[in-house]
Amino acid sequence: MSEVARHAGVGIGTVSRVINEQPNVSAAMRKRVRESIEAVGYHVPRRRRTGQAGRAAYVGVLTVFFDEPSVYERCKGIIGHLQPLGYEVVIYNTVAPQQIRSQVEAMASHPLDGAIVISAQLDDEEVRILRAAPFPVVMVDAFCEGFRSVGIDDRHGGEIAARHLLDMGHSRIGFVGEPMDQFGFVASSERERGFRDAHRKSGVAVDEELIRHGAHIRSAAKHLAIDLLSNTDPVTAIVATSDVQAIGVMEAAAELGVKVPEQLSVIGYDDLEVAAMMGITTVRQQLELSGQRGAAHLVEAINGDGTHGTQERIDVEVIVRNTTRPPGSRVS
Repeated sequence: MSEVARHAGVGIGTVSRVINEQPNVSAAMRKRVRESIEAVGYHVPRRRRTGQAGRAAYVGVLTVFFDEPSVYERCKGIIGHLQPLGYEVVIYNTVAPQQIRSQVEAMASHPLDGAIVISAQLDDEEVRILRAAPFPVVMVDAFCEGFRSVGIDDRHGGEIAARHLLDMGHSRIGFVGEPMDQFGFVASSERERGFRDAHRKSGVAVDEELIRHGAHIRSAAKHLAIDLLSNTDPVTAIVATSDVQAIGVMEAAAELGVKVPEQLSVIGYDDLEVAAMMGITTVRQQLELSGQRGAAHLVEAINGDGTHGTQERIDVEVIVRNTTRPPGSRVS
């Protein structure tokens, strides 16, 4: 749709209105957009704005902590892709591990056209329930055998974060991540494995005294970083497994009078909007795009297109901003 909009020189909303046969588009503009659709070879999905028995078409989205910035960004991508196609989105939010089963059961019993699961690590029974559901299911930020899935290589992301600092000459690098919790999140532990991979490949030993784990909140990261920076031989850099934690690290540095990046380099993960605003070097994982791609896979499945069990990995990259420098260097 974006390609059609560029070709026609119109907004994506106009393309959506033409595709959905809405009346508030002039005949000339409708003709122009349809010509662009044909010119770029766009295949218009078979829309299902109404489901069985004439009901509205709904897509369920199961989230863990909807108010988390990364979840919100993925939902933006999902909703932005589905709403122009006439789908309504229903959020099934969980804030405690015991809620996942009940939300999975509720979702499977509701008259949905499809569902997307974001980040949740499902047990065998929950997987069985979703496989038996009368609609297709797509996983985002998780890979599960037999389901269409969209995600990233978190281990590689952790490796390139640490490598960025090692290549600058840092050798005392702290790590601030999360322990394996009741939700079974594995992203942080995979990023830690990548952190260790980078050290091993660079011939630099990981100092276990510089590894810290805590809750995925700014205040916890701040306390962990204060501990690292209060060491008699303090770190010169810290890898945080999220931008939220990176902000907590920077708050700790400010409280202790440690200058970033002159005395401490900090790299985060996710590339949230706030990271760009604060100039934080981070690992970009294209959160909104992952939501868009998950929604696209789901629409294909609803329409009977695509390959069952397709797994798509989105590239990650280091975005260098103002919080990382070689140790001892000055900022001009």
